[in-house]
Amino acid sequence: MVYYKRKPIVLPTPQPLPSNINVNVWHIYETGEWFLTYTEYLERMDFYLSHQFTCEITGTSFLTFFEALNSEETQFRLVEEKFPLKLREPVAKFMHFNEIKRVDLLVERVYARFKTDFYPGERVYVRRKNEKLYVAQANTDETGEQLAPMPAGAIPHVSYIVKEKASFNAVVDLTASEVVKPAFSKYMITEEFGVKSLMVEENDIFRDRSTFTKHLIKCFCKITLRRASSKLGAPLCVRDEYLPMYGLTLDWPTSMQKYRDDFNELRQGQVGHNQEQSNNRANETTSRNAQAQTSKRSFFDGEKNPEAKKKSKNSGPSPSPSQPNEEPIDHLPPPYIGPNRALENAFYYNEHLESVPVCHSGVRFAHMYKLLEVYQFCQTFSKVLVLAPFGWDTLIKSIKCSDFKNAFNVTVHVDVHHPLLAARRKKENEGADYVSSSVLEHRIERVSPGLCKYFEDLGSQSVSYKLLGNQTLLADVIDSTDTAGASLMVECFIALERLFIAENGDWRCLVMDKWYDEDELTAKTNRETGDSVKPKENGNKDEDDLHDPEIFDLLERCLNFRKVSWTERLSKRQFKNGFWIIILLGIYQDCMHLPMYTPFVHKFIKAVVPADGSATHLNKALWRNFCQNLSLEDKVYALWILVDMASNFSQDIKNFIEDTLDVCTQIRSEKLKLSKRLKTALSSVGQLSSTNIASVAPNNELSVKLDHQHDLIDRINRDRDYLTQKLIENDVRRLKSLGTDRNGNKYYWQELSGVQRDSPNGNGDLGSNRLWVRGPSKKHMEDILKIPQETIKHWKQMVDKMPIEQAALQVFKVERDKDNVLTCGEGQEKTTLVYADCTVNESAIKSSAFYRKLVDERSNALLLGENSWVSIERPQDVEELIGWLSADMSVDPTLVKQLRAIKKSLLESINKRWIDLVNARSTEDDTVQKQVIDCAISEEDLQLGQVTEVDENAAGDEEELERIAHEIMELDDSSKTRVSLNRIRELEERRDYLLNARTFNDHAIRINSRNQRKKKLDDLETRLNEQEVALTSYVNFKIQNVNPEKVMWMNEVAYQLWKTSLYLGASGKPITQKKCPLKQEWPRFLTA
Repeated sequence: MVYYKRKPIVLPTPQPLPSNINVNVWHIYETGEWFLTYTEYLERMDFYLSHQFTCEITGTSFLTFFEALNSEETQFRLVEEKFPLKLREPVAKFMHFNEIKRVDLLVERVYARFKTDFYPGERVYVRRKNEKLYVAQANTDETGEQLAPMPAGAIPHVSYIVKEKASFNAVVDLTASEVVKPAFSKYMITEEFGVKSLMVEENDIFRDRSTFTKHLIKCFCKITLRRASSKLGAPLCVRDEYLPMYGLTLDWPTSMQKYRDDFNELRQGQVGHNQEQSNNRANETTSRNAQAQTSKRSFFDGEKNPEAKKKSKNSGPSPSPSQPNEEPIDHLPPPYIGPNRALENAFYYNEHLESVPVCHSGVRFAHMYKLLEVYQFCQTFSKVLVLAPFGWDTLIKSIKCSDFKNAFNVTVHVDVHHPLLAARRKKENEGADYVSSSVLEHRIERVSPGLCKYFEDLGSQSVSYKLLGNQTLLADVIDSTDTAGASLMVECFIALERLFIAENGDWRCLVMDKWYDEDELTAKTNRETGDSVKPKENGNKDEDDLHDPEIFDLLERCLNFRKVSWTERLSKRQFKNGFWIIILLGIYQDCMHLPMYTPFVHKFIKAVVPADGSATHLNKALWRNFCQNLSLEDKVYALWILVDMASNFSQDIKNFIEDTLDVCTQIRSEKLKLSKRLKTALSSVGQLSSTNIASVAPNNELSVKLDHQHDLIDRINRDRDYLTQKLIENDVRRLKSLGTDRNGNKYYWQELSGVQRDSPNGNGDLGSNRLWVRGPSKKHMEDILKIPQETIKHWKQMVDKMPIEQAALQVFKVERDKDNVLTCGEGQEKTTLVYADCTVNESAIKSSAFYRKLVDERSNALLLGENSWVSIERPQDVEELIGWLSADMSVDPTLVKQLRAIKKSLLESINKRWIDLVNARSTEDDTVQKQVIDCAISEEDLQLGQVTEVDENAAGDEEELERIAHEIMELDDSSKTRVSLNRIRELEERRDYLLNARTFNDHAIRINSRNQRKKKLDDLETRLNEQEVALTSYVNFKIQNVNPEKVMWMNEVAYQLWKTSLYLGASGKPITQKKCPLKQEWPRFLTA
């Protein structure tokens, strides 16, 4: 029986055949299961192909179901074919209720006991030391005549059959009390294919070495024996189904009565199971088909497993009991313990990739799962991709830096009610492209509520603060990809592209030529049976979309740019200046025939490739279009396609996984050795401690030995911790959920396996440092929450277009009024879930799991569907979540157990990020407060910069003189008429009057006053600029705005190997080799 998590696996009962047997199905031959859809078949095969099964006979773990099943069938067949049939009964009688309780020691004892003991009916051979006997037999024919002599070395082994056995007691000298001759046996053997007989002793004959080995004895023990009881130290006994076969009973020896169970229900419950298992094994033959059918009978026996039979469904195979997270919770509703407080303080990412609290509404990022998968893949396979570790927040910022279409720098403009100063600052801000104030305020309030109100309160009667969004795009920022903030995203694209073609031109990632979809197969079946003609038309339409001539025309302009193919560029590692997008287009062309990629690839090509066909600077135009024409969701989807193809088709990724599996196997082996050493050391400490306590006088030697043993234990524990860390880093299997809560939500921690948990610099820059929560799947929504399929489909359509609370109002009629009353439904079906005094309607919650989910998560944080993701980022929320789950008796215990196991590491990672974030916020707040106080402008400062009445009159005279001079010049240029000449005379008289009115002292006073005023205005302007810089930095920090010019990450791994980045064309043999390969990363003390 195959074991799963140390328990025999129980598979579902085969479902009855469908009414229409002329339908294509997906069949698992080994278990007999069949499925109507390919998705169900893949889900079941994903369970069977996971390395979590154990072979019961050999004890080998970390196998797939098929490997374990094949191993058991192979070993069972080996025992049936090799192990002597006549030896089985004596061996079984010897092992039945034997004193030796360990299987390995019992195997050694059996081998030593029966190595020279033979039984009638066994096949044996005569040892070659009796050469005369061999020569005499070989040179004599059947009539007794002598033949030609034969060399002794050429004499073949002749097989004999033991006919009779005679045992003799030992000859003992009673006077000397010594054994003269030990006990021995004599055997009458006869030729297996002849008539001659011999009388030999036990030392003259032997068995075939391949029929009596320790491995065969161990396999026979595993098949035949079981523990006699459930008590610790219980002996081994023959299974119930083999007792009549070997003539044994279950009569306990007197010396072993203490190990006997007080109740026999446990054994009685196992009789039917073991009897059926024995019958199945006994009826196995060498035929693979017969073995498979026997395995199916033993696995699908519903009478042995009433629970499995109860859980099986007629519509399809029921899930295995080994997957408790997938089982619907259909028991009686538990008492309500209150909402999930941890989700009330969670965060989600909106369409602009801004982390927003769930209490604030907004449209959520559509491809959140794909973004998480991209990050997990790049972190897990960073050694293959040659990428330095980076954090989740760094990746988000890098992707946002490429979104120039929606990116704008928020600046704070200080308005001062001062005419001269306001005129000077107005000239400085001319020419900038600002976004509308309503758009800016909406974005700021969405991310950081109350920030606009803060600036309103900060102003006064003479000074006001205004937020402006500058959307001016600088060309040099777009072109400086290698040094700008988007360098991490570009480096990830390039690292994934390098997996497709090696530097020598060999393809390392071969995409399948054809793709078969289950819908296509269903349509094909319908066409063959004549049921429908419509699918054929749809198939032709899809074929036409695949061969869109516009798409091929656009690709033709790019893939051979400057007469160099994209494959040649990829092999030569020419990525910079936008060439990596040409390579990306070539890869997309190679996978465009896959239906899951086709729509997006067409959209990507039309958005990125210039329509005018300009080939002068095509590479730079592609990068500009990539930044401006694609949304953040499109860029994430484009990156995910590369990840999806690499994970499915890349040979380098496959080799890396196989290497890490070998490393993990070796690490587990070494951990087992360390556990044995630790057990021995602890036993030695116990013995030495008891000896030291028993001794009267102090013993220095014992104290030294105790200290040495304690040091040994500490060293072993450190080595085990180190191996555990390396095992986590090298376990690159697909990330699994920690478990499922009562509402169907799944919890994930990205640092669970395959990544490095400890940051080298000790801060929270690396890792996601979050606990992710995913909404229930479609199956859980139907089974747990009892939501119809039509409603689920409607919900998915609405939630992608509008915020969660609006979608809940339209689909489920969930509404919260101004009195904080939560209701669901409309009309007579309207149900109140939460009253105005915040009390919960427990009767409604007990009647519906969906109502309970609404109260637990509230309408604005409702998690429905696998595309709904939120993150728990605060340490106190993790503690709150564990407490909430522990108090809920209906929740899967696996989730609580997993959270408690990783609690220490999870809180350490969250605390690192939270401390850094709190320190950064505190620093920004202190800086802003200091700058605002130091650069504050008082009313007295503004009065000193005001213009006096004399200055105003002087300024008026100056303006009038300038106007007079300008008008005189215009009249001089015009025709000389009487009117013009009279006007010139009047202007000259006025000019002379104004000039004569000036005196030298007045002019000097005015000049001095003007200089002082200018100096004061310069000082005021400097202080205003310092305030603006500090407040601008503060605002951009608060709203999570990124600076495209700032470098946030550098690929240190590539720089160590090639002294350059992947974007700049790192290729060839690495300048600096890695210190040790993958298989040597675990400690060297293991070989000591």
